[in-house]
Amino acid sequence: MIGLAKGNGTTSTTYPGSETDPKHPRVLVNRERCAGCQDCLVRCPTEALHLDPLDWVIQAEDTRCVGCRQCVRVCAFSAIQVEGPRLVAPSQSVQTFHPPTLIGDTQEVRLGFSSWREALVEADRCLDCPDPTCVRGCPAHNNIPGFIAALRERDLDTAHAILRETSVLPDICSRVCDWNSQCEGACSWALAGEQPVAIGRLERFVTEQREVPALARTPVVDNSLRVAVVGSGPAGIAAAWELLSAGVEVTMLEKEAEPGGVLNWGIPSYVLPDAVVRRPFSALQEAGLRLELNTQLGRDVDLETLLEDYSAVILGHGATIPNKLRVPGADLAGVEDATSFLSRAKEALKAGNTLPDLPAGSRILVVGAGDTGMDVARTALRFGVTPVAIRRMAERFASLRPDELVEARAEGVEIRFARIVERLVGDENGQVQGAWLQRTHQSKAGESPKVLTENPDYLPIDRVIVAMGYQIDRSVGANRTANLPLPRPDLSRTVPDRRWLASGILSTSSPVGRQALAHEEVLKQAMTARSDRIWVVGDALTGPSTVVAGMAEGREAARSILQQYRSLV
Repeated sequence: MIGLAKGNGTTSTTYPGSETDPKHPRVLVNRERCAGCQDCLVRCPTEALHLDPLDWVIQAEDTRCVGCRQCVRVCAFSAIQVEGPRLVAPSQSVQTFHPPTLIGDTQEVRLGFSSWREALVEADRCLDCPDPTCVRGCPAHNNIPGFIAALRERDLDTAHAILRETSVLPDICSRVCDWNSQCEGACSWALAGEQPVAIGRLERFVTEQREVPALARTPVVDNSLRVAVVGSGPAGIAAAWELLSAGVEVTMLEKEAEPGGVLNWGIPSYVLPDAVVRRPFSALQEAGLRLELNTQLGRDVDLETLLEDYSAVILGHGATIPNKLRVPGADLAGVEDATSFLSRAKEALKAGNTLPDLPAGSRILVVGAGDTGMDVARTALRFGVTPVAIRRMAERFASLRPDELVEARAEGVEIRFARIVERLVGDENGQVQGAWLQRTHQSKAGESPKVLTENPDYLPIDRVIVAMGYQIDRSVGANRTANLPLPRPDLSRTVPDRRWLASGILSTSSPVGRQALAHEEVLKQAMTARSDRIWVVGDALTGPSTVVAGMAEGREAARSILQQYRSLV
């Protein structure tokens, strides 16, 4: 017999005994507030809710509830409360690999699941939500519940097929994505305050158990469509993949001697192995990609010539110009940008060499403690160099991968938050030898830190590496693509789609939902030609972004070209 617990207008439809079981959640529905809209019913992953056909009010079966609180988040009328625990199994932990000695080591440090048992236990934590917020949090919109369900069945072919619908870089994204601010941050368990499903590591497990399938190319029926892709980073890769899959002739232009863009020069091998970076290019070239290296737009070929030779051009040249440090002493010898340092350090480590200008025991100041700053500092450790990284924001407000911060500190990186460089000082030869650091104060997120003017700290150093972010080269296609990069979407002027509001992803204090919604606006821009027959994607469109966002934008631009071309034939 199902009973009703009443009081203050709330009801809870329960099975006998569950209402007094402290180990089980209890759902309370305020009958006076409930409008019968059924948003909660649609999104309940365990079918714990149903609609009373007479009263048109939601009722709950507590014994089915796992306490995920999705119903609470999506209810527009605050008619539902859930009391009691969340019935979620602990996540399978994965240890970071710590080399016995860092010097000269390039082994991958961020590991995945080592066995089917670990992967399956983690996969079983997925609620298979009917309206999965994790998909909204993923810029590529991977069908996350779908591939996890296939993994639970040990069906790797289907898991790959599901991922392939939206991603051409699952082996790369599963290593470098900041899951916490994307798919995993949008997991129902994360929104409920619990440990999310380890989506990134499950995706990686799929790619490690079975290689990413080769590019399947449609037989060419009409080869009159030819597209030039400028840039070989994630956006360019995805665009070329989508076009080649449709049988289109594609030429990719890359200004460097090796393809990959940021994947090649910006991410150390101990995070993203070289073999993983090479994989998509092998697949693309086997499918017919024409790859032209050492070819820079504006230097070796101009945009107008490309438009004469090709049906369409996709600009995905990235944000490669480092932001400069603008303080007294910034022009001293020994001040270097992160791109230059990471590029030469990666080659030296690969060849087993040292850096002659940075002998073991040297001290460096890394200005910037974001993702790039952490890469610089951790790479320096592998040459026996002692790094100190600074960031102007307070630690609790800084956007940084939590796992990367833990890894960096475990390896020995000293990070000083709420610090800026006041000035650099040099010796009699004009070589940098020290930095005066000033403290900052920040009281809330989104607030610009204020510089405190008293008692600066002096730090003796041998070199400064500037890792303060990047900007796009505005000269590329300047006469055709003005006003780029785009400003950040102003969500205060955006009325979210009803599906976004009802999903509950925007109703928490987490910024994940707002970030995901902002990227939806960017995807619309990626699908739109910026000029006649010119599309712009990735960092070239938005300024510095993420690997997965660039990949998603490149794919959408390619699909837009295909759609427009097919409408004309």
